[in-house]
Amino acid sequence: MSASIDSSVKITKPFSSDTDKDKQDLLLDADLYKDKLELQWSGLKTDATEYGKKALIIGGVVATTYVVMNAILPKNKKDIRAAEEEAEAFERAQAFKAGEAKQKSKFAVGAAVQSLAWTLAVGWARQKLKHLIADDRKIE
Repeated sequence: MSASIDSSVKITKPFSSDTDKDKQDLLLDADLYKDKLELQWSGLKTDATEYGKKALIIGGVVATTYVVMNAILPKNKKDIRAAEEEAEAFERAQAFKAGEAKQKSKFAVGAAVQSLAWTLAVGWARQKLKHLIADDRKIE
């Protein structure tokens, strides 16, 4: 029953007089590993910097899109109805104060045209934004 000896293990005498050579070998090995670690560390730092920049750009695009969408799109149906009712009440009050029924119908037609224009513009902008996002995903 003989066990095979690993060739990478150095067998030396326990207290040989050549410890300076062993010390130099160990120092060279330590420098080699230190250089390898520094090279890996610098690679990690550059990768982290690149990924950080990309994350900031993506975060900025998401935040900008969120702000723009909140500014353009209506909040919800209840808020839209409340705003429309408030506008109608204001128009009625103005018409009542002036005593002109024609002014009320002009405001109603103008508000309807303006509402239709806003609806079309928001729908068009939404489609354009979807296309831009889809194209951006294809590029990446």
